[in-house]
Amino acid sequence: MALRFNDGPEVLREARDTSDGTINLTRLLAVLRRRRRIIIWSLGVWCVLGVFYVTTTPSYYDATASVLLDSNIGRTIQQVSTTTSSSDPTTSDTEMDSAQLVITSDAVAQRVAKRLKLEQNPAFTNPPVSMTATLIAKVIGAIRAPMVWLRDKVSPTPPSGSDPDQTTANTTPPSAEDVAQLQQKEIAQYLQQRVKVYRIGRSSAFAISYRADDPALAADIVNAFSQVYVSDVLNANFTATEQMTEWMQGRLATLQTNARNAAQDAEKFRAKNGLVDADSIPISQGAVSTLNQDLSSAIADSARAHARVSALKAVVQQGLASLVKSGIPSGLPAIDDPDFIQRQRALTNSVAALNRLHTIGGASAQQIQSSEQRVEDAANQLFMSIKLQFEQARGAATLADARVSALQNSLNSAVGHDAKSGPAQVKLNALEQRAQTLSTLYQTFLSKFQELDQQKTFPISNVRILNLADPPQFASGPSAKLTLALCIVLGLFTGLVLAAIREWRDRFVYTADQINNDLGFPFLGYLQMIKPVAQTGPSYSDQPHRQRPAATTRDQVRASSLPVVGGNVSLYTLQNMRSQFTETLRNIRLSSQLTGPAGKSRVIGLSSARPGEGKTFTSLNLAALIAEGSASVILIDADPHRCGLSHLLGVTDQEGLLEVLSGARDWTQTRCQVANSKVDFMPSLVPADFSHASEILAGAAFKDLLTQLRQSYDFVILDLAPMGAVSDVRAVIGDIDQLVMLAEWGKTSKLLLHKLLTIDPKVHQKLLGIVLNKVDLKRLKVYSSEEDSASYLGDYSGYYSSE
Repeated sequence: MALRFNDGPEVLREARDTSDGTINLTRLLAVLRRRRRIIIWSLGVWCVLGVFYVTTTPSYYDATASVLLDSNIGRTIQQVSTTTSSSDPTTSDTEMDSAQLVITSDAVAQRVAKRLKLEQNPAFTNPPVSMTATLIAKVIGAIRAPMVWLRDKVSPTPPSGSDPDQTTANTTPPSAEDVAQLQQKEIAQYLQQRVKVYRIGRSSAFAISYRADDPALAADIVNAFSQVYVSDVLNANFTATEQMTEWMQGRLATLQTNARNAAQDAEKFRAKNGLVDADSIPISQGAVSTLNQDLSSAIADSARAHARVSALKAVVQQGLASLVKSGIPSGLPAIDDPDFIQRQRALTNSVAALNRLHTIGGASAQQIQSSEQRVEDAANQLFMSIKLQFEQARGAATLADARVSALQNSLNSAVGHDAKSGPAQVKLNALEQRAQTLSTLYQTFLSKFQELDQQKTFPISNVRILNLADPPQFASGPSAKLTLALCIVLGLFTGLVLAAIREWRDRFVYTADQINNDLGFPFLGYLQMIKPVAQTGPSYSDQPHRQRPAATTRDQVRASSLPVVGGNVSLYTLQNMRSQFTETLRNIRLSSQLTGPAGKSRVIGLSSARPGEGKTFTSLNLAALIAEGSASVILIDADPHRCGLSHLLGVTDQEGLLEVLSGARDWTQTRCQVANSKVDFMPSLVPADFSHASEILAGAAFKDLLTQLRQSYDFVILDLAPMGAVSDVRAVIGDIDQLVMLAEWGKTSKLLLHKLLTIDPKVHQKLLGIVLNKVDLKRLKVYSSEEDSASYLGDYSGYYSSE
């Protein structure tokens, strides 16, 4: 809402956001308060529309049936038949979506329409129509009528050679059967659009709902949809089983023939190529594989035998002395012989006993000699055993080499024999594999065929109806409460939107804050709306309690018998000295005295942005108020375009400003006196055909006139023309001292004011302030902020007399 004007020409920009991001509830409530009428009107219109809709819309009824995709039935079928391969008993979302699509399909809808004979049901074919829908249809038709007319105008015309009568004669009318089919199709499409299918929670059940004006019709339609769907599932299963059975029968016959032919081909090939030996045992790759395994084992045994021979040979080559000196050698292989192991242990013990005698000392030479003898005997016995083991290992290695050689010869013979019959054997193997594959495939298809044939005896599906719909007892709508609540919400929303739009589009001046903060100009006060009325009560001069002040020296310049004008005009400020209107004029006078040079005469011009903003009436009352003091005042009608002030005071043939500026008359000869006041007045009656009205105030004569008036009057008040249309104010701005700008409350644009008052620096310099005129004081409170005194005008009622 906060706006400011840039110094550039005709630029309106948003003010910088200096707030802390909070919402000003006071300003928001003020906006709602001043826009309450449009909100109330919007709310009222929507409520009337809601009441109209409720009262003119026929009641409708909703019927609902429930259908379940039961996985327990599938498990029951699986117990008696192996056709169900799915191990998941739950129902997936895909299955639920597929069921919904089937229910709303063309086939199901057409079967429902045919079962219920809906084309013959008047409750379906001729339902009651809402008046709201009728009006909307008429509005749409009225909007489309011009478009259809325009389309017909621009559409291509038939060729000139064609004969419309002949074309019509050649067109055969549709048959009754075609009409019935078309009607059935339209009914099915209508049912598809109106029926609703939705899942019940996360269960495997879904609901079928339909809305109709007849409760019995709604129940019949949803029940028919449920029953037709269950029947359609059974029919689909049976049809699929029949088609699969027929296909598998043909496939089984083909597989059986192919398997038999493949087996015969394999036997014929075997006999033709003689792929059998003398004992009728075929040579296979298994024999070669066995020989390979035996040869590998024999080679490993031979290698181990030669390693044993090498180890024993190394020990034998070291001799008996090595055993006596070092004991059991480290390279001796493990020998699983009790006697050999006992001799190893005897040698180890003898060597250990001899080492102890040498270590502890004190043994006699005989004891040492005896121990050494025992070591030699044990070593000799072990050496003889090692030699024996060496000879045995050499014999075992020889036997292992002979076995390897024999197996190698056998393998070479077998491979050679198998290589001769290899291609034929490979082909025979291929023929046998093909025969086996075809036989297995035939057995698999035969098993599946038996399962399908068994399933045909189970006319059961996993779909069942949970409950059928009964004719509803109570109408589902239209709900008066829900409709009115919705209309209230829409009314408030629409009203708030319209209020926001109007508030955003409102660019007019309302408050002092807008003039001071948004425009940056001084504010002089509010003038409430007052219509000038004719003088009806006693005149100001006739009131006994008021006395005119004594004449000053400047009063002597006035003739004692000036003509009096405006006898029928009421001077509001003199009749209501204690009023808001008068206080604002006093503020203008005080501001003029405070800002102008002290003790000097001043020229004050009053202007406005547009015509009709009340500057003429304000100029007259301002002059009357100033003249009530000790100051002398002359009021000049300086608007030669309309001469509004002269017409207001009833001047019709008085010579005035035009004659003075043209030099035909002296200014003292053209002045007159405003009735019931001490204001001297100089009229301005310019003929309508006078083409130089704009140049009257721009000459040096007007400047000389103001110089002479300054010498005779304290205040010279000029009722100038509006600034928006003519350039009179800019022409005299250098000759006046102060400019008072009047703006009509709620009618004058802020952008216009800013442009007029900133287009010329002299205008801005001479501007005394802006006065808001024709103010609605009651509505002013909703525009004013807490800092504006206008918000507290009610508190100042004791300071003003009743107006």
